Amino acid sequence: MGYPDALFDLCMYPLEAVALRARRRERIRRATGDVLEIGAGTGSNMIYYDPRRVRSLTLTDLSIGERLYERADLCRRSGLFDAGLRLTEADALDLPFASASFDTVAFTLVFCSVADQSAAFAELRRVLRPGGRLVFIEHVRPPGGAGRLSDALNPVWHAATRECNINRDTVDAIGRAGFAVDSLRVGGGGFLVDGDARREHSIYV
Repeated sequence: MGYPDALFDLCMYPLEAVALRARRRERIRRATGDVLEIGAGTGSNMIYYDPRRVRSLTLTDLSIGERLYERADLCRRSGLFDAGLRLTEADALDLPFASASFDTVAFTLVFCSVADQSAAFAELRRVLRPGGRLVFIEHVRPPGGAGRLSDALNPVWHAATRECNINRDTVDAIGRAGFAVDSLRVGGGGFLVDGDARREHSIYV
């Protein structure tokens, strides 16, 4: 993630309390079957998965941090997911899973940092079973003047964070990758979106 885990959680707390917690509760509980989470970070989503609906949970990140190991261990000791919980270091651009391995892919605040969104969404489509779903929360380029300001500030922001972009049109990228967006909520003046999307059988150009 590029930040010490505890510091990252502390910095995220205001946004978590104001905007993210309710969205995580609503979206992540929709995950069903064999679930893959991309960019699991410190494991903030883990408490929102419904073990009655999730058969297995695979959490991935470029580098698995101590906080995620601790939260995963707590879930195992409390009986959540039991042997169906695994942690894997993986890049969204080259996932180490067979095609059609998962029913749901979840991600929150990840695709602002992925180098090639199109390639990553193609990978998610590959590992999803036919009819599989994405559940997501992302910050995106807002419309109007705020969007133009995001464009102007993005080079400085990206250099400062070394990974994050504030002017991505992630919802459009999801659609172009062969997913039908079935539910979408826009908040924060257009800066924050959450939704779910279905893997279509064919990509129409």
